[in-house]
Amino acid sequence: MATPVLSPEWMQSYADLWNKTELTREGMKKLSMVIEYRLAEDESRAGQVEVREGEVVRAGAPAAGIKPDYLLTAKVDTWQRLGRSELSVSNAMVTRKVKFRGPTAVALAHLPSLEEAMCMFGQIEDTDWAV
Repeated sequence: MATPVLSPEWMQSYADLWNKTELTREGMKKLSMVIEYRLAEDESRAGQVEVREGEVVRAGAPAAGIKPDYLLTAKVDTWQRLGRSELSVSNAMVTRKVKFRGPTAVALAHLPSLEEAMCMFGQIEDTDWAV
């Protein structure tokens, strides 16, 4: 059965993949942050990961009272293109295909890890992309 993108179950699969991937885990090991992803078509469809020293320690629905350090919002098509590596993160941010809120300098300093994290959107098995 397909899992809806950004659902709590999907976010847990995303977190598991993040933690198994050296480029995200090691590339962000100096960072602790909360990242929230949203669908532009329906911003109530959101998922959140809490990262401590590069490792995801909590994943699921946005937690009440926890403001994300980074907020990324994009259309389903954009998330899919990022997941297939058809669109680079830097291009998506510059063209505002991904609306990005958060410390830009920190994100750019960790661009290879950010690129890998976005490519993971295409690596979650049986993703239901319907909005």
